[in-house]
Amino acid sequence: MLSVLLIATLIAVYANWSFAAIEGIGWGWAGVIWLYNIVFYIPLDIIKFMIRYTLSGRAWDLVIEQRIAFTRQKDFGKEQRELQWAHAQRTLHGLQPPDSKFTERTHVTELNQMAEEAKRRAEIARLRELHTLKGHVESVVRLKGLDIDTIQQSYTV
Repeated sequence: MLSVLLIATLIAVYANWSFAAIEGIGWGWAGVIWLYNIVFYIPLDIIKFMIRYTLSGRAWDLVIEQRIAFTRQKDFGKEQRELQWAHAQRTLHGLQPPDSKFTERTHVTELNQMAEEAKRRAEIARLRELHTLKGHVESVVRLKGLDIDTIQQSYTV
């Protein structure tokens, strides 16, 4: 990147192209341009990265953990709040809390992740069936109730 800037500076300083009526600007103006860039663009880059970090939400995870407005949870943590309310109601009425494995947030998250992975695998299988010759043939064989082992060599490409 710096080499590109140096080449551009050299062209701006030494360019004397009469066919295009272009003359070099000289080292004085090149220095002014470099000073302007250093003074304005470097601080702007720092500000840009700070704003991007703040808007990404990672900055809030360090400072604000309990506030609902800055959470990454789906539905602003509605499921967790419902679990806490149900637990409080059971305790209020003298009932035993349900098994801890179903109230832990990590278990619910793991179940959600497994469901998402199953959806992805099903979608990949569906796309494979639609967009490949082998998948299409296997789909037709399944629908017709044929034995795929007898025709295995016939359709491989």
